[in-house]
Amino acid sequence: MIGLISSVLPSLNRSLSLVFIITALGGVLGAQTQTVVGEGMGMTHDAALSAAKRDAVEKGVGVVVASETLVRNFQVADDRILSKANGFVKTYEETSSSQGPDGLWTVTISAVVTDILDEVVKDQLALDLLLSWVRHPRFMIMIDEQNIDDPSSIVAETEIGRIMGAKGFDIVSPSQTEALQQRNINLASAQGDPTQVSGIATEFGAEYIILGSASSKAVSHPMLGTRLSGQANISAQVIRADNAQIIAQETFHGKSTHIDANTAGVNALKGAAEELSEYLMAETVKRWSLEQSNARVLTLRISGVTYQARGQIIQVLNSEIEGIRSVDQRSFSAGTVTLAVEYTGSNEDLGFQLDGKDFGTYALFIVGETPNGFDLAVQAK
Repeated sequence: MIGLISSVLPSLNRSLSLVFIITALGGVLGAQTQTVVGEGMGMTHDAALSAAKRDAVEKGVGVVVASETLVRNFQVADDRILSKANGFVKTYEETSSSQGPDGLWTVTISAVVTDILDEVVKDQLALDLLLSWVRHPRFMIMIDEQNIDDPSSIVAETEIGRIMGAKGFDIVSPSQTEALQQRNINLASAQGDPTQVSGIATEFGAEYIILGSASSKAVSHPMLGTRLSGQANISAQVIRADNAQIIAQETFHGKSTHIDANTAGVNALKGAAEELSEYLMAETVKRWSLEQSNARVLTLRISGVTYQARGQIIQVLNSEIEGIRSVDQRSFSAGTVTLAVEYTGSNEDLGFQLDGKDFGTYALFIVGETPNGFDLAVQAK
């Protein structure tokens, strides 16, 4: 199927035209699971393995190819061919790997691929492999919660942590590491300004925060007799801490009946929290799975940078670092530039290429690392 979308977006000093031609290639899309052979090459073993996974998905499920043409002032400024695989790697077995005389690695795998997300979410082995690939990021759960008249309730927060922990997610619980008063201060601060989650997450060693609110009430009804109806609402977001990006968000409701009002509220909160947990995990796994088959966005924070060096670094990253598809500047302040890098390999592969990268009069060195990126510093030679 071929679709054509064309739009022209004018601005004050330029015109912008984007043309996308989308074609489904490879396998026929639909409910399917296949075992296919994938092969990839790269500067490191991890880079070759990532390429082999993408190759397997493209062969087994399909790929969308887009042609993007960027026009400024009626002249072609950029013309790129982009591709996005449409499936997920459930499991794989590495059947061969070798490093050639040129230093390049070649890896061959036998992979089970699918276009059904639930097959990854519900298959614990597949989920374990995916969690290993994203390097087991830590999740911190912060739910501003009130059960009936109890503002110190942590029922939903505890239930989310229990369910996600049972699926292999690493959980950092603030309720276990700080006094309730300080927890509420943090919650109020984060709810008012979600960008503050970065500092809170850093304090507790988390890469993602589940930030939300929950409440319950118990009401009587003639049909229930002496029993009470517990009704709960819970809303939450999964936020990537390093750039405050919202990965998933949703609201769920829960109901329960009991002769005790507090118990009715607790059970309603647990039911809503269970549904929310399943949804947030599925959306997060979907994001990670697509990144494994395609490209993901890593954050690079580079300190000690002049304005001119900033431009040179961006140019070199775009042209000389294998696996980088695009580089976008997020901010530049006090000699620190923050870049969003779309990258198709692993952290290890990108770190291998960045650490000690020579720019003539200076070099880049890695001074910190998270599952979502690197902190680097410029050092004069």
